[in-house]
Amino acid sequence: MHKPKIKLVAYLLGEKIQLKNFKADYQGILHYSSSYEVFIKKSEYTYIYIQNSGEVAFSDCDETTINEFITSIRPFVDALVLHGKEYKEDCYIEVDPEQKLNFDYNSFIVPEINADVIKIALLNVCQSVALDYFTELSQSFLHETVKFTSELEINGKLSISNTQVMKFIGKTMNIQNRITDNLYFMDAPDTVWDNEYLSHINNGLSKIFNLKTRFREVEYTLKIIDNNLRTFAQLVQNRDNKKLELIIIFLIFFELLNTLFGKFFLRF
Repeated sequence: MHKPKIKLVAYLLGEKIQLKNFKADYQGILHYSSSYEVFIKKSEYTYIYIQNSGEVAFSDCDETTINEFITSIRPFVDALVLHGKEYKEDCYIEVDPEQKLNFDYNSFIVPEINADVIKIALLNVCQSVALDYFTELSQSFLHETVKFTSELEINGKLSISNTQVMKFIGKTMNIQNRITDNLYFMDAPDTVWDNEYLSHINNGLSKIFNLKTRFREVEYTLKIIDNNLRTFAQLVQNRDNKKLELIIIFLIFFELLNTLFGKFFLRF
């Protein structure tokens, strides 16, 4: 008996795909679509899955099909990934009616397969590749904040201006918002809750890709960054308060001098 082995591969193209515009331009038939995902069927095991958060995944597609589709969808991608680096994740499904559902490193065996099974698998592969990107992005900004905290440790102050500090805080907060928006982690589709078989597949794949632990690591990194930003903001506020105090002291001193000189000249 033939036992198909299906390759799944996902790419992160950017932080947002304009699905509405893509669907208006696409000439083929959509197996399923919503405001946040598109599922396209090509043949029995061949599917393409797109998420509006920037991921595209392929089931049983050759390299030519993958490259052509990625080229066609790039005009609808916003916020391209870091330095054009490729973020890619893959795994395999083996269909064997004589075996029970079983998960291994980067692959799993199913006794039966259908479009819902493939969609759940593609969704998990997409989540994994998204976590790769946002883990690196959060770590890069943590590294930036560590440079400033090290400067505080050594010098007791920040060498950059208040404006530069506020720009960095704004940039980092923007990144935090982008990460949070894209990793709305990610309740499983309704089909999972309604189907025990699909639920087992979803849970097994989540463990294969270690999704929950990796997501918590990103959350923890964001909390560290947030705490550092609060400290930087407080330092900027203290700087401004000191400047304001000096200005007030100067004005009081100037007014005092003005009063003394006024009284002096009135005597003469």
